[in-house]
Amino acid sequence: MKKALCSKLAASLLLSAGLFAASAPASADTTSLIFDADHNAGFHITHIPGTGFVDDFLFAVDVGPSYPTGTAVVGKTWVDGSRLANYGISSIEFFHVDTGGAYTMLPTTVTSGILEFYPVGSLGSGSYGFRVTGSTLLPDMGGAYAGTLSLAPVPEPAAYLMLLIGVGLLAFTSRAKENDKLG
Repeated sequence: MKKALCSKLAASLLLSAGLFAASAPASADTTSLIFDADHNAGFHITHIPGTGFVDDFLFAVDVGPSYPTGTAVVGKTWVDGSRLANYGISSIEFFHVDTGGAYTMLPTTVTSGILEFYPVGSLGSGSYGFRVTGSTLLPDMGGAYAGTLSLAPVPEPAAYLMLLIGVGLLAFTSRAKENDKLG
């Protein structure tokens, strides 16, 4: 009888802990982004019903400066003939990963509509990430969001010089064909 009472007590404690964990905001999920040859990376994540979330996506900038730009969309679900968003994203913030592993948050701009987000300034070489915070919105339904992050490197001054020389040569050859005196 004592053994049965202990097992019922343990089961009720486990059930209570599971229910409490389901109602509390989720801890941070961390994902490392992998970029393709065009410097684009996709990300997506799903969450269980009725939870808050904090998701961190990590990436590295090999050659700085770079201007990352991201977009994100939330999933929608049909409920009683209406399309309702199943996710609420409350914030997106870029951060720098410090030497000890701590995060230094960076000023970030987020636009409305299709969420576009980018840091206020360029990023130098180093380890970075962005944090997406929010919650699922519909009772008894999970949700998903997805997006892309593009790393656009800033051209070197030599690249601008080569561009100007090329445009100048094109203008010169175009002028040469129009003017018989030049050749």
